[in-house]
Formats: sequence, C-alpha cells, structure tokens
Amino acid sequence: MEITVQDRTIYEQLCKDYLNLKLLAQNACTSPERLERCKQLILEDVHSKRKLSRVSSCDDLLQILEQRNLLSLLKPELIERLELALDSEDITNAIKLYRKTISLHYAPIRRFYLEDLRYRDRRTLLEREVEKIKLAENPNISSFHEKYRKQRETIYSLLQKQIGRDWKAFGRNLNITEAELDEINERNRNDLKGRIYEMLLSVEQTFTDDSLEQFISTLTKALEKIRRSDLKRKIESELGM
Repeated sequence: MEITVQDRTIYEQLCKDYLNLKLLAQNACTSPERLERCKQLILEDVHSKRKLSRVSSCDDLLQILEQRNLLSLLKPELIERLELALDSEDITNAIKLYRKTISLHYAPIRRFYLEDLRYRDRRTLLEREVEKIKLAENPNISSFHEKYRKQRETIYSLLQKQIGRDWKAFGRNLNITEAELDEINERNRNDLKGRIYEMLLSVEQTFTDDSLEQFISTLTKALEKIRRSDLKRKIESELGM
C-alpha cells in the first residue's frame, strides 16, 4: 500500500487531536468526585488500588494509563470510558471525529505511529549519555525542563480557557504570520481551544528542550502585549519563576 504525503498530514493532525483529547479530559475533570469516578472506571484495567490511590489529578491518571499501554494514539477507548464520569459534550464530539479518522486511515496511521515508536527506541546509548552530560553541565536547564514538563498541560489548558477571542492578537505577538493564523482558523473553524492549542504547539516546536525558558519568555511577553499580565503571573507561579 502506497503511503502519501496526505497520509502523513492526517497522522500529524491525529497526534494533535490525541493531545487535545487528553486536555479535554483534564479540563472536564473539575472536582475530586469526578476524578474518583474516573479511577473507579479504570480500576480493573490498572489492577492496582495502591497506584490509583496516589493519583491526585487527571494528568497523573492518563500518565499511568499510557505507561501501562492501556491508552495511546491508537487506543483511545479509555478516554471514551472516562467520558461517562466526566459528562463532557466536547469529549463526546471529539472522540467521534477521532474514531472516524482512525477508521478511515488506520493502515497509514498505524504505520507512522509504529515508525515513530521505533525511532524513539533507536536512540543510541551515546545519544542518551550526551543528553545526560548536557543536563548535568547545566542543572538549571534540567530543573526548568522538569518543571515545565510537569506543568505543560496545565499551562496549555489555562491559555485555552482564558485567551478567548484575543487568540489572533496573541498569535501575532507570538510571531505567527497572518497566513498561518488563517490556516489554523480554517483547520479549527468551530474549535477556539483547538486554535489556541495549535498556536502554542507550533511555537513551542521552534524551541529545543534546553531553550524552553525562552519559549516561556516568548509566551509571557505576548501575554503582556495583549494586556493579560494576569495570565503571565499565573504561568510564572506554576513554574516557580
């Protein structure tokens, strides 16, 4: 079966949609009661009450599911089950579209997904050692990278909820071109949060792991320019800056 450029584009969009599904789940998990209901729904799958007892957020819960290979880009079923506890129309609609995409393009999506997994597994011992040395030489980078990794989805979720109709002004101040903004708008015509998410992701991907502080600086400066210093302060607080 021939794999086309269009197939790759579909796969890359599905990767974004998968991340968005997880964000929607986190956004809908608005109380300890909902989180507890989610835990009960997947208890038999995880087979560890002790592990689940340590879970204090939906993010933690999703990480456990991914670590145990119960949830992945090709296996979104558990998010669909969690929707029973979260009662979110956004998740319901998103999962329907997500499943439709997988159904229509399963073969190329699976191929690209497995290739990505193999690529990650092919990282040599030397590459890993070089990475360790770089982080050891600059513990501040290591510390900030770890903080950001833990708070990334919280920051994304905050901005998705709060930027609102200022999303284009925010995007311009992130140095996203008008043409790119139009394309983002077209791809997410009825999904404001999706537009904001795609903007954030596209900007973040221009920074390396050891320059994430510059990425956050870019975000906070853009927020100041659209008079949202309140969000700037919240992000800095999340990261202990």
